[in-house]
Amino acid sequence: MTIPAELLIFAKELRRQQTDAEIFLWHILRGRRFCGFKFRRQHPLAGYILDFYCREAALAVELDGGGHNSDAQQAHEE
Repeated sequence: MTIPAELLIFAKELRRQQTDAEIFLWHILRGRRFCGFKFRRQHPLAGYILDFYCREAALAVELDGGGHNSDAQQAHEE
């Protein structure tokens, strides 16, 4: 499955502009530090970008910060 170029560019930008919570969690998850599982940051999947994704465990982790508090953003995410 081909991932649209715009989504890849957006994911790369999100990796550059991580929140404090994402930076903290990435230090725990990176390099198979968490139970030997490999996690990816800002992983595109089905038209969305997951904050963290582990294919082996079929586990997605989404950290919601203040940017998710608006009514418009919550409606979009539903």
